[in-house]
Amino acid sequence: MESRTLKSRQTLTLIAIALGLVLFVAVNVIVNHTLRAARVDLTQTRLFTLSEGTHRILGKIDEPVTIKLYFSPRLGREIPLYANYHARVRDLLEEYASLAGGKLKTEYYDPTPYSDVEDRAVAYRLQGVPMEAGGEQVYFGLAGTNSTDDEEIIPFFQPERERFLEYDLTKLVYNLANPKRRQVGLISALPIAGDAMPRMPGQMPAPWVVVDQIRQNFTLRQFGSDTANIPSDLDLIMVVHPKELSEDGQYAIDQFVLRGGRALIFVDPNSEVDAQRPNPNGVPGPTASDLPTLFKAWGIELAQDRVIGDRFTAMKVNAGTQARPRVMDYIAWMSLKAPNMNRNDAIAGELNQINLASAGILKPTEGAATSFTPLLYASPGAMSLEVDKIKFGPDPAQLLKDYKAGNEQLVIAARVSGPAKTAFPDGPPKVEGRPPVPDRAPHIAESQGPINVIVVSDTDMLDDRFWVSSQDFFGQRVVQPSASNGDFVVNALDQLMGGGDLIGLRSRGISARPFELVQSIQRDAEQQYRSKERALQDKLRETEKKLSDLQTRDQAGGAAILSPEQQKAIEDARRDIISTRQELRGVQRDLRQDIDRLETTLRAANIALVPVLVAILAMVLGWVRIWRRRRRAATA
Repeated sequence: MESRTLKSRQTLTLIAIALGLVLFVAVNVIVNHTLRAARVDLTQTRLFTLSEGTHRILGKIDEPVTIKLYFSPRLGREIPLYANYHARVRDLLEEYASLAGGKLKTEYYDPTPYSDVEDRAVAYRLQGVPMEAGGEQVYFGLAGTNSTDDEEIIPFFQPERERFLEYDLTKLVYNLANPKRRQVGLISALPIAGDAMPRMPGQMPAPWVVVDQIRQNFTLRQFGSDTANIPSDLDLIMVVHPKELSEDGQYAIDQFVLRGGRALIFVDPNSEVDAQRPNPNGVPGPTASDLPTLFKAWGIELAQDRVIGDRFTAMKVNAGTQARPRVMDYIAWMSLKAPNMNRNDAIAGELNQINLASAGILKPTEGAATSFTPLLYASPGAMSLEVDKIKFGPDPAQLLKDYKAGNEQLVIAARVSGPAKTAFPDGPPKVEGRPPVPDRAPHIAESQGPINVIVVSDTDMLDDRFWVSSQDFFGQRVVQPSASNGDFVVNALDQLMGGGDLIGLRSRGISARPFELVQSIQRDAEQQYRSKERALQDKLRETEKKLSDLQTRDQAGGAAILSPEQQKAIEDARRDIISTRQELRGVQRDLRQDIDRLETTLRAANIALVPVLVAILAMVLGWVRIWRRRRRAATA
């Protein structure tokens, strides 16, 4: 009887194990097909969670988009960092495809050398990188196409740009899903698109380099400062130095922005490029520009008659003469670097340098309903200067002498977004005797959604002389940028025209998670090693100098052979060097052993910790079950 019961239990156990295996496989198959897009992001910064803007853009794709990722496995084998980054890009593309409702197709290719696949990668203008001099090239780029054969590419994925990976991919998909060339309206009091008043007879007016860059990406349409209507088919209006903008023009901008149009505004408390323009009357005119009426409605203001002085980003100028140059810092001309840019915003997140001249100060107004996000700002300790101190014959030396550090952040460029009301609550401007403006849209009093405006308090940053050098090369203008001013403008236009979905995309963290403790120990070890190495090198130089002095003295005295004392001094020095080198190797070996031991411990913990915890949990559950069974038996 007992034997039959035992056999029955064994059979049931085998059946249970078999059912468990079947259940395990079935659950994996079901989950793989039904919950493929499901993610649980447990990272602190929500690194693997797509932004709402990306969800909305993927949900609005009407025509099919194809994404082709080219990756050379050899690149991953030689440099594991790229293998990890490739897995990150591929996972992200898979998630994009799963959210696009079948409108986004992904394809993956291995561009082996001399293959058709490599030819296609080259045809898409993806960047090949040789692993060694003259060797085969490897690829890690992406090409996207749509139903009308438009193409968008990422030539090569740089891990350093991982913070903007989602932005780059989403922008690419957005451009393919919305292939219509976007249009920018330009209202400018400066000759940014070509000087209408040539300085030299017969000289052809040339657009500024920044306009060339804009035209490479968008269609540019110009409007006068007295324009009363902004066409609704414009995606964005760019306003530069609006010192004489009519009331009708301001009203047109107000209504355009309230209806959802984007705006990029450049104002200036002292436009130096405007001050240098010839005046037909021979009398210097105003060089400042502002839009106080519109800015007040948008919750922002430009400090009146003030510019920024920043000794920490000051550009060097010649304060002397051509014959007797005197180079010194000029605090009104700034060369902004990474610490002066909002690195979490895609507009300035990857730029290296932006040059400005006598930039103004932007502030949010108190109680504004809009949000104010600084994009460019001066260094901590920068000061506010009166415009008159730099407007007429500025003295860089005196400005430095009078420098007093400020205690507030001075903002140069900012994004303004949120709900806003019209700056013209009484409706369109009325001029007695003037007929109504034809085809003007009905007046609206409040924004139909959050407004999106970027304001920059400097117009000189657009001028060629502050950021590019150009030369004529056989009739062609060759431009060499020295700063990223043009990239800043194009990035701002690109992001603004991407709509609220692209604007809302934040920069992300990076997926690489180095062992910071290990890196800290490595830095300490290297610091100690370098310190002793420098001490050894100093000692070596002293010994070589001593030897050189001895040989020089012997040659001057006609002696060809070193004395025993000199030979002994040299031998002693050499022994000291050998001894010190041995000591250094020992210190380095000991420190390396500490690092290796720590790395091994951390790896073991990462690999074994979870299985050990699971095993302990299983043992505890088993013990509890046995204890409960014994307790029930004792009670019975």
